[in-house]
Order: sequence, then structure tokens, then C-alpha cells
Amino acid sequence: MIPDGSVDLVVTDPPYLMNYRSNRRVANEKFRHIANDVDSTDLIVAYLAECHRVLKDDTAIYMFCSWHHIDFFKQEFERHFKLKNLIVWNKNVHGTGDLKGSYGPKHELVLFGHKGRSLLRDKRLPDVIDCAKIPSLKLTHPTEKPTELLRRFIRNSSDPGDVVLDGFAGTASTCVAAAEEGRDFIAFELETDYVTVGNIRLDSVNAVDAK
Repeated sequence: MIPDGSVDLVVTDPPYLMNYRSNRRVANEKFRHIANDVDSTDLIVAYLAECHRVLKDDTAIYMFCSWHHIDFFKQEFERHFKLKNLIVWNKNVHGTGDLKGSYGPKHELVLFGHKGRSLLRDKRLPDVIDCAKIPSLKLTHPTEKPTELLRRFIRNSSDPGDVVLDGFAGTASTCVAAAEEGRDFIAFELETDYVTVGNIRLDSVNAVDAK
């Protein structure tokens, strides 16, 4: 229902298609499994086509993904967008994974591309970006991204008053980052509990702005 060519930037964190669950042993898991995280390749295919449709010409898209299915994500991304960088987000902490048989994962990937050509507004950053992961006890969503990182992308590829889209909003990290940078946003989230948390986070941003 979003009109064609009405969005200025996409910053999005779709399901990684890997049935995410931490291998840390805890008595009670804090989060449920992520909806649509397995067997949702058709969803990603349709979503990228829609992102291209709603983006204006000469705009940018940032899409988080994992190395586990980078071949699929990259191929589908390049059907619609000119891939400019495969950004490496260095989280500065080791993940878990196979504790006995693999090296400790310390990064996630971000596909950065253009619909047409989008010039950077802020300083040119390296394609390996250090930004601390949110500590586990402070997470409001199992795959929550730090707003500091999202704000860098939003500042660099949009202008104040622009519209930022995230079709997999979680607890509204992209929305919070957009609001903090003076941008508008459109966001979608299926889980009502996460929508509630996201609205609380956005109320806090609005309360600060009102002071």
C-alpha cells in the first residue's frame, strides 16, 4: 500500500533464514524464536522487490544479513540494487555458535546498495565498522541492532525530514534512530509484544524532544 517512489532510504534487518537461537545455556530463554526465520526465502524475494518499488530514484538501502546465507541474500539484492559495499559490522564480542568446532563469530554483514546513485552525506567510513553489540541483559529483541550504528547509516544516506523504511522493525531500533536524526519512518512488525516495546522506546524519544 506504500506508493511507488515515496521512500528515501531503507535500513532493514530481515530474518537471516537460520532459525536463530543462542547456544548459551540458560534456565529461561528471554525471547521466543523469531517469526519467519526459517523457510522464508519467498518473503525475502518479495520484500526486496517491494523495497525497490517504493524507493525513490537515487536512494540507498542497507540490509543486514549473515554469512550463513550470504549467497542467497547477495543474489536477490543484486536483482534490484547496485551493490556498493558488503559492510562488516565488528561487534567487538564473540558470539556462541559451535562452541567446540568453530571460531567465535564476531561480525555481521550489511549489504549496502543504490537504486540509481546515492551520494554520501557525512564522512566516508571504512567498510569495516566497529560498534559494540548491545549487552545481552539490555536487549529488547534477540537480534536488536545498536541505534548508534543505525544512525550512522541514516545520517550518511538521507536528509532531515526524509522517510526511512524498515519492514522488519522488531522493537523499533531503526525508528528510534530515524527519529533521533530528524527523519520520519515507516515500519512493520508482526509481534505485538515487540510493537508495544517499540512504542515505549519512541515515546521516550518524543519526551526528550519535547523538553
